[in-house]
Amino acid sequence: MPIAKPCPFAHATRQALAASGVFMILLCGLVAPADAQWKWISPSGVVHYSDQPPPPTISARDILARPAVAALHAPSPVASGASDAAGQGKGPESQAARKLQSKLEEDKRAKAAAQRLQQQVSEQARLDRCLQARRQLQALNSGLRVRQVDAQGNRNFLDDAQIAAQRQQAAALIAATCR
Repeated sequence: MPIAKPCPFAHATRQALAASGVFMILLCGLVAPADAQWKWISPSGVVHYSDQPPPPTISARDILARPAVAALHAPSPVASGASDAAGQGKGPESQAARKLQSKLEEDKRAKAAAQRLQQQVSEQARLDRCLQARRQLQALNSGLRVRQVDAQGNRNFLDDAQIAAQRQQAAALIAATCR
């Protein structure tokens, strides 16, 4: 009986099959992550699909689907409820608290900005009064005749006593407004 000789290509064929098997396993491993999709509902009611997890503001009950790998590592509802109770969760209560806190901080910043603006307006008005008082004192000290318009529209020239009184008023205003 003749002895059967092994095919010289059998070894190469087995190696090719083994390599293609490994390749197929790796290929299947790459397909699974492409299938990994998150699905959640935003607060406005829009359904979102993504390969990235939802933002932290989305509560666990609004997440409709998780990737299989993420579902294994996701916290259990009991654990997430416990963390919500501790104030560290992402549930609606803490989300509402964060919104309220940010609104309060925004209001505080707005009040501070309004106060700074009011201080700037007051400071500008003080500087304007100072400049006006200095100009008035300069005009009174110039030696020129000073006239004043009364309530009826008549122009009257000031005498020396009236000029001295006006100087005192201007000096007091300068002392009060010019620092």
